[in-house]
Amino acid sequence: MALQYLTDINLNKNELQNAVIQKLGTDPSSGLTAGWIIYNTSDNQLKLYNGSAWVNVGGDITGVDITAGTGLTGTVSTTSGQHTQTITLANTAVSAGSYGSASSIPTFTVDAQGRLTAAGSVGVTTTLTIDGDSTTQDVALADDDLKIIGTANEITTSVTKSGTDVSLTISLPDDVTIGNDLTVLGDLQVTGTTTTNNVETVSTSNGVVFEGNVADANEVTLIAGTVSADRTITLPDATGTVQLVQTSTFAADIGDGSATSIAVTHNLNSQDVMVQLFDKSSLDTVYADVVRTSVNVVTVDFSVAPTTNDIRVLITKIG
Repeated sequence: MALQYLTDINLNKNELQNAVIQKLGTDPSSGLTAGWIIYNTSDNQLKLYNGSAWVNVGGDITGVDITAGTGLTGTVSTTSGQHTQTITLANTAVSAGSYGSASSIPTFTVDAQGRLTAAGSVGVTTTLTIDGDSTTQDVALADDDLKIIGTANEITTSVTKSGTDVSLTISLPDDVTIGNDLTVLGDLQVTGTTTTNNVETVSTSNGVVFEGNVADANEVTLIAGTVSADRTITLPDATGTVQLVQTSTFAADIGDGSATSIAVTHNLNSQDVMVQLFDKSSLDTVYADVVRTSVNVVTVDFSVAPTTNDIRVLITKIG
């Protein structure tokens, strides 16, 4: 017979020592309350009623719940109602041991579960074939010394080692000499002094650009126009500055029947201009006062206002 408590017992965080959980041969089916704990002596499980079913406090996995899958084997043992499931890896056809050596590399076959199903080794090719432009040479990796050597004044090479990292550096020397023919596809940028001998042809659609003695946003471009025949331009055998003759022109029709002073904007950026006038009706040359008002404007004064667009103005820039 047991004492009955009709209210909760608060132990105020004191230990419940030497207590035994209620032992029952079967899970109760009546008077159920969530949180009820029993020890089922039939299956030796500590159980808790969760409000809808009795569950094993130690987990729901039992011997009959686990099935060994691919690559696994399992055994079940029962002692005093306790089920023990043992899962082990199944053996494959691969023999235990080491594969590969200094002269061979291992080979493996892996199945969908990531297991090795076959293992072996194959010999390493110890000869490396080097193909040059005109010759071929075999290099025995275990015995030969493969050298990468540059050409004086053209290519330099160096090898460094840091820990297990070996670096091969191929670079241009400070003073580069290029012999025979050189074909460059793309852009070639040279910093420093360049001496070119025996130039035969310079072909460029964008001209040759000169920076000048100060590096800035302004450059001088030397470019040839459309060439219809072979031309020869000879520089004089003298020291001095090449003088350029630049001729630019502007033409317009002026006159509105009322204005006697007409400003003509030519935008030639110079006051060194020649101004000619002619009558479009008679095609005779006419004269009027011309004032070079600015580098881009001339002012033409008439005694009598010309009729609308009757005077043709021709302006030529000199120098």
